[in-house]
Amino acid sequence: MASGCYYGGIEGGATHTRMVLLNEKGSVVVDKDVELSTNQWQVGFDECIKRLSDLVSSAKMHAGIGADVPLTALGLSLSGADSAEVGRAMEARLNSLSLVLPDNITVECDTVGVVATACENGGMALIAGTGSNCYLVNPSGERFRCGGWGHMMGDEGGAYWISHFCIKKLFDAMDNLVPTNLDTSHVHRIMCDYFNVSDQKCMLKHLYTEFKKDVIAGMCLELAKCARDTRDPLCLSAFRAAGRYLALHILALLPKADKALFSEDAGLKVVCTGSVWKSWDLLEEGFVEGLSSSNHADVKINKLTLLSLTKPAAFGAVYLGAKKAGHHLLVDFADNATVFYQYTFY
Repeated sequence: MASGCYYGGIEGGATHTRMVLLNEKGSVVVDKDVELSTNQWQVGFDECIKRLSDLVSSAKMHAGIGADVPLTALGLSLSGADSAEVGRAMEARLNSLSLVLPDNITVECDTVGVVATACENGGMALIAGTGSNCYLVNPSGERFRCGGWGHMMGDEGGAYWISHFCIKKLFDAMDNLVPTNLDTSHVHRIMCDYFNVSDQKCMLKHLYTEFKKDVIAGMCLELAKCARDTRDPLCLSAFRAAGRYLALHILALLPKADKALFSEDAGLKVVCTGSVWKSWDLLEEGFVEGLSSSNHADVKINKLTLLSLTKPAAFGAVYLGAKKAGHHLLVDFADNATVFYQYTFY
């Protein structure tokens, strides 16, 4: 039977959850990714706790840790745990299950885990997946957010927003409500093929009675292919607008950033996650336009460095849990992320 210290981390999302278990040397003992929602707003609080508990128990069994042997610490970075009240309630319930040494569990929202994976003492995370969200963590632990309010109130720059942008432009042009000089034929073909519809009326079930946000967001992949293959102006304009909005998320939080986060060589580090960032070639032009926006001319910073993770945010969750337990893990943060873009302010 395995002995020693074990540190667990869970990265939980709306469709996937990842469990990582490290030993006292920082070596990976378990790394398991499952198609399972652990968003408590989707599955309910009690079911979420059950799923998290089952994941920990499964990881312990895989590592040869006895069922009655608690982990040294457990960190959780969860979608849907974006309020302090929810986080503390989850910690209390999980502590009652004796999975971990007493009071060595910490629950944070998914964006905090992203920052913790790549940045030792705080930074910024910008998520652009199905939706979008920007989160700033200062060295003091103080947090600020911009966006992340869902498709009804935001999600600008996310995959759903990009799909909706193109469908709306198409509908407005077909109705002659907002005429456009842009060719809409490519978007029309993509919409009909992707949703298996023939006209606007057939789209209504997808937009209302059978609405699924992630399904509509999935059309974004086809729009990206069209933008690259045909240089379709409408598709290109959607990604350019998305890039601009993503930049505005960063600028909105810059005034709240502690100066200690700014370094001479990197400026402010922004960790970028989510499938939309795979289309950086389509986002870049609008992103640069957004950063040079005159509405934020008062922002004083020399550089921005955009990072993409090379390790899952479950590792950041591990670090958060260990830190709360007062244990210092040797981590090479430079090995957890890679630079894909730098912007210099003039």
